[in-house]
Amino acid sequence: MDIQNEGNKVLAYLPFDPRVEFNIPKGTIYVRCAIENVEFKSRLMSGGGGKFCIIFNKQLLKDLGIDGEEKLNVHLDIEPDTRSPIPEPDQAPEMLNNEVLEAISNRTSIRAFTNEDVVKVQIDTILNAGLCAPSATNKRPFHFLVTKDKEKMARIAENNRYVGMLKSAAACIVVCGDRVVQGIPEWILADCSAATENILLAIHSIGLGGVWCGVKQSGDLYKAIVKEFNLPNHIRPVSLVAFGHPASKKTQTNRYEPAKIHYELW
Repeated sequence: MDIQNEGNKVLAYLPFDPRVEFNIPKGTIYVRCAIENVEFKSRLMSGGGGKFCIIFNKQLLKDLGIDGEEKLNVHLDIEPDTRSPIPEPDQAPEMLNNEVLEAISNRTSIRAFTNEDVVKVQIDTILNAGLCAPSATNKRPFHFLVTKDKEKMARIAENNRYVGMLKSAAACIVVCGDRVVQGIPEWILADCSAATENILLAIHSIGLGGVWCGVKQSGDLYKAIVKEFNLPNHIRPVSLVAFGHPASKKTQTNRYEPAKIHYELW
């Protein structure tokens, strides 16, 4: 298997079709892998035409002792991870419940919308929820850029396959951070992420649907947003939330995973 750079990603295409080899005709393929005694789990990404690849993050490359700069041929042991990544409902412990907790548990990403408009009181309610988010040292560096302009949203979606839902969304909110107000990049991300989650919960709670789209700094989406909205240099777009009236109902699965809960020590 060859590990190599492709654009800004380090990845490796599998030399076989895992759907055929593992007898998984549809759905996400989760695998367990080992390279030179380093074990890891991954989700295979489709490259089309029966080709699948593994994307290597920086930490995994470091563990493997690979810099990702040059093409490298390595031996990969791989097998399907048949254990469901989402546990069965009866694995969740008894929990308290209220409207807030129901919204948190039931909210799900919506990527298809009707042509029904959203009104000002709905947008104001959503923005107020974002402004109620906590922030490091209470500096509140977040700003929200709102648009309902179909042409603008269509232009942003051009050549950005992850935000194609903008073409049917009633509106979108770009959550931005002010680098002057908050000079620590990690805290800008944390503050704007907290605001984004509040926005998503507010969208869900008033009967609308939305989806969180991450904005990688200096990526194509980042550049498109900066250009379309003429953002100042000190304003950093962190996330984009497309929202509107859901085109269909979608339910959330149980997400309580005991294996991810650690008490006292790892």
